[in-house]
Amino acid sequence: MCYLYTMGSRLVNVRLDQGRLRKAARLRTRGIALSDLVRDAIDLRYEELTGPPVADDVRGRLARLLARHPDPPGLPAREYDVHDRRQAREAIARTLDRGRGKRRG
Repeated sequence: MCYLYTMGSRLVNVRLDQGRLRKAARLRTRGIALSDLVRDAIDLRYEELTGPPVADDVRGRLARLLARHPDPPGLPAREYDVHDRRQAREAIARTLDRGRGKRRG
């Protein structure tokens, strides 16, 4: 037996910052219906979530994360080699000890 659940049409309000508002206006002047754009985005994201699992792309995820949250400008270089686990461990321990007011001996 098959049950079909239907849902009535819903209006969705979305707050846009000035940059996205300008982009939306330009898309509309080019004949692109924002409602179609939103529907396509929902479908695409849903397929990503429910589709077959894809092998983890660690480098790709890290690149997207760094692109989305870049280091602030003028950040000084580290005083240790971040690829050397011993140096990194010692630097982290020093930072944590400073925050706790302790000293290593």
